[in-house]
Amino acid sequence: MKLPELFEFSPAAAPSQHTSSRRRFLCGCGACGLAISAAGLAQLAAATRAEAAAGGTVLTVGHLPAGCVQHLLLAKARGLFQKAGLNVVLNQFNGPSESLQALVADKLDLIHGPWTTTVAAYAEGTRNLRIVGGSGKAGIELVARKGSVKNVQEFLAAAGKGLRVGTLRLDTLELVGYGTMSKGGKSYADYKMTFFPSMVGMGEALSSGAVDVCTLAQPYAETVVRASGGTYIADSNSVWGPEAADCVVTTREATAKAKADAIRTYLRVLSESAQALAANYEAAWDDLQPIYGAPRPILAAALRRQVPNPVISPVGVQGLRTGVKFLIELGYFKDVSIDSVLDLKLQPA
Repeated sequence: MKLPELFEFSPAAAPSQHTSSRRRFLCGCGACGLAISAAGLAQLAAATRAEAAAGGTVLTVGHLPAGCVQHLLLAKARGLFQKAGLNVVLNQFNGPSESLQALVADKLDLIHGPWTTTVAAYAEGTRNLRIVGGSGKAGIELVARKGSVKNVQEFLAAAGKGLRVGTLRLDTLELVGYGTMSKGGKSYADYKMTFFPSMVGMGEALSSGAVDVCTLAQPYAETVVRASGGTYIADSNSVWGPEAADCVVTTREATAKAKADAIRTYLRVLSESAQALAANYEAAWDDLQPIYGAPRPILAAALRRQVPNPVISPVGVQGLRTGVKFLIELGYFKDVSIDSVLDLKLQPA
């Protein structure tokens, strides 16, 4: 199996020595593992036309084709935004840096994406970014191939023995791997590290035996585990949890002020949709399966592991603080606090 270009890690080279542009490139290369189908896109577009015809307040929203927006897609499919007086125009992006660039350029009002992308951009000088709500949690996984380590204890015990570990740079995916090491008193120097340009490349490498352990996001992680007989050994809940946000809703400070009422309504609808999903998963999967276009068993298993997180709780905030500490340990920045980026007054109680 041909694998994509890899980046080998030398323990002597700290992340802080990498250039800013390379960080941004690697951050934006995290491909999502579950694309929305053509039929799903058509269905969502029809819902947008209905919202526009009803005269709803327009919000332009960027998102990734991932499990962390399942409640967003469900709300769209069920007409919940139209009922709330909103016209939510969805824009799908293949990588988080692409959607963030569109937000910064004032082409979008909101984006759903990894919190690490927002914090990194804030640290590099884009100080008008604000995280206003949550999107998904618990969906970032540390996965071992069949025949390799079976749990965290074995993973830590394999330090210094040539265990091959793959991840992405400056991403929630990196944190679930590095955070597991750090909490166990280990570091990258204890493993044979490979930094990939895409998550899909890591899944292929795990399946082919090119790496022993890698970090994956749902729902692609479930696809890899089922296809290769892999094992989940840790997730974001166990690393920076227990209410470990992986994706969040980000906007610009000016937008949060100018469109406060519309954003407040949007976040409320997301919360209601998440509650409806939790109350009846089977009915939700009936609506979501045509949109995602994935086999129902994989979709159901993956979306149960990466659940909606529309409201970031105080416990969740503390988890984000823990995650930022890992980024500081890795040398990406020195003095950024997640509290400087958070503005949660618009999210529902």
